[in-house]
Amino acid sequence: MMRYIVVILIGIVAGYAVFETTLLVVRVRRGLAISAASRPFEANNPGALFSVLVIGDSTGVGTGATGPEDSVAGRIFRDYPRVSIENHAENGARMADIMGQLDEATKQDYHLILIQAGGNDILRWTDLSLLEQQTRSLLQASVGRARHVIFISTGNVGLAPAFFWPLTGLYTTRTRAVRSRFIAVAKGEGVTYVDLFRERREDPFLDDPARYYAKDLLHPGSEGYRVWYEELSKQAHLASLFPRNRKSPITGGALKTRDP
Repeated sequence: MMRYIVVILIGIVAGYAVFETTLLVVRVRRGLAISAASRPFEANNPGALFSVLVIGDSTGVGTGATGPEDSVAGRIFRDYPRVSIENHAENGARMADIMGQLDEATKQDYHLILIQAGGNDILRWTDLSLLEQQTRSLLQASVGRARHVIFISTGNVGLAPAFFWPLTGLYTTRTRAVRSRFIAVAKGEGVTYVDLFRERREDPFLDDPARYYAKDLLHPGSEGYRVWYEELSKQAHLASLFPRNRKSPITGGALKTRDP
């Protein structure tokens, strides 16, 4: 009898694994389609008072948002129209790739460099010691080229509905480990770190995943980026960096989205 029970249990577990893996493949394909359609937000304002450089991964691009204007970069421009925004973020970029984005920047001196990175290093299991070195080098180089540097990474990757057990637990543990390194390095380099990590009971995205996540259930949707932007505004005291002037936006500028 016990033998049959074991066989049944193995069958159930195997069926669960096949079902969840199939769903994950579907979500990965959706994510690739979303990434292919995404364009990073940029704002070219020749007379802008403040210059912003965005570098990073798909979260810097705004992948998953309904439109580029709903990304973090787009929301910065919405609230602070006297900025120009140059955006070199790329889908799939890891920390090792982002130094190259900084090298591609057109200016040597920015008012703000916003770094949105880390998610791909969590997902692809970049060695923690190597990741720490890469992050430190990037932050040091960024501090040398901007008055302010803000580093914003991802939330709790393991809680994304795209994943299933045991990946949920593995990626949550992995996110905690990466987050602790990021916080320590940012503090050591005098860089503002925006902490988006939440435990399961505290994560607002889980209250309504369809609202906060994109269709791949991994990237934030427009509402997810809104939550991230509000955290950025609060934790980094964004209003103090850009004196707000909604009544006198720059005229003659052009909004654009960069082709990949």
